[in-house]
Amino acid sequence: MQDETVLKFVTDGVLLREMMNDPLLTKYSVIMVDEAHERSISTDILLGLLKKIQRRRPELRLIIASATIEAKSMADFFRPRKKRRESENEENGLKAEPAILSVEGRGFNVQINFAEEPFHDYVQAAVSTVLSIHERESTGDILVFLTGQDDIDAAAHLLNEDIQTNRKHSGLVVLPLYSGLPRADQELVFSPTPRGKRKVVISTNIAETSLTLEGIVYVVDSGFSKQRFYNPVSDIENLVVAPISRASARQRAGRAGRVRPGKCYRLYTEEYFLSHMSIEGIPEIQRSNLVSCVIQLKALGIDNILGFDWPASPSPESMIRALEVLYSLAILDDDAKLTSPTGFQIAEIPLEPMISKMIIASSQLECSEEIITIAAALSVQSIWISGRGIQKESDEAKLRFAAAEGDHVTFLNVYKGFHLSRKSSQWCHKHFVNYHAMKKVVEVREQLRRIAQRIGLVLKSCDSDMQVVKKAVTAGFFANACRLEPYSPDGMYKTLRGSEEVYIHPSSVLFRVNPKWVIFNSLVSTDRKYMRNVMTIDPSWLLEAAPHFYQLQKPNLLH
Repeated sequence: MQDETVLKFVTDGVLLREMMNDPLLTKYSVIMVDEAHERSISTDILLGLLKKIQRRRPELRLIIASATIEAKSMADFFRPRKKRRESENEENGLKAEPAILSVEGRGFNVQINFAEEPFHDYVQAAVSTVLSIHERESTGDILVFLTGQDDIDAAAHLLNEDIQTNRKHSGLVVLPLYSGLPRADQELVFSPTPRGKRKVVISTNIAETSLTLEGIVYVVDSGFSKQRFYNPVSDIENLVVAPISRASARQRAGRAGRVRPGKCYRLYTEEYFLSHMSIEGIPEIQRSNLVSCVIQLKALGIDNILGFDWPASPSPESMIRALEVLYSLAILDDDAKLTSPTGFQIAEIPLEPMISKMIIASSQLECSEEIITIAAALSVQSIWISGRGIQKESDEAKLRFAAAEGDHVTFLNVYKGFHLSRKSSQWCHKHFVNYHAMKKVVEVREQLRRIAQRIGLVLKSCDSDMQVVKKAVTAGFFANACRLEPYSPDGMYKTLRGSEEVYIHPSSVLFRVNPKWVIFNSLVSTDRKYMRNVMTIDPSWLLEAAPHFYQLQKPNLLH
């Protein structure tokens, strides 16, 4: 039989999970990591592990591909450090030095236009630039890069108002694009531009590399994107509007040269681009919560986490915080090794360890069917449709499902309604529920049920006993407990760990209800620190779930 080359396309996360059963990836002779410049946590872990594997398998060929990565620093990372290793490779007929190859693309020329002076309001500047392009330039669609839903909705609103009042601009078709948008609205950006019209796609950086829009000739680059930054001291993740890097700016400009010569309008000065913009963005590993990353490495047999060879080293504070959290969840033992069976079971579940611990607890509390549904709902960005002009109707629809216990039980009510509707898209539309998000919830739920059965969990339903459901959630999220401050006029809570001042997020069904004791899934920081996905609890459950973490100092007061 003639030899055949088998090509397999996987995400970096899938390849990492393959390593649990095959640590040296012996099935593969060549591994190509594409879009390496995006520097996600999974990509950085994978690069570190591939470097480690190549020491044991010098014949393994690695190809690191990217349009904008700093090739020299990546080559330096993979360069052998010891002369002995170089001589071993040469004996095997392998070149020790990583080669840097440049493959020129077929993109068309893109003319770059910088702002003469900095803009104070980049949303208004983007709108004005779009209108100017429409009046002065020949046919071709426009792609505008803004930071998130609020900015995009604001820009779309300003443009649509102008279209209604100014006949010259009636040929513009304004299309927003961000992850929280219903799938049908997202797909509009791929539809052909109507004859005699010009599409204006206003997008987050999702359009930077993840997808290609045909017909784009003009790009308007605000110079900003929304990025997550994790503070290990306060244990809070902030969603921050931050300047992009020069690599991102080049990537954005390149979107204009796909079908013909294009133009990129940068809403910042050339001096700022050359003198103040960073060359590359901050890798996700250096601005993220590392809890999931640490458990993944532990499951792969990497015991010396602090000595792991990273392309960019994470902060020691983030690493220590992650180890503390995993120890408090009884996932790591006193020697920082995975506990048995809990630690190994949780490593098998591809979710955040707190959610995984909740699933493990649900098996003992006999409510795993409900908890797996909640875990699946927490794995999607949002099951609700929201946006400018429909917030009131969306909030009213949410109240039909709202449970006094909080958001987690509300998810169960929505899932039950969706299931009874036979997974109807019309039902979702009527109740302002994101149909594609709910389809994903169903898919993830089935996957989690299979994993739960494989690792030996008992799958049972508690029917309507929501107390055991809440206890299971508490078993995973006991560290995120808060108490309402007495006499607080604006609903301020304080976390039991760290005494942080926090508030219930307006998207929660408990917003303005302000129960005395709650736990939350995550904190986001904007003008205030907000708790997302909030649930009421009895404080005594904290002592049941984590006697090692909490102790009763005074009657009815936990610390």
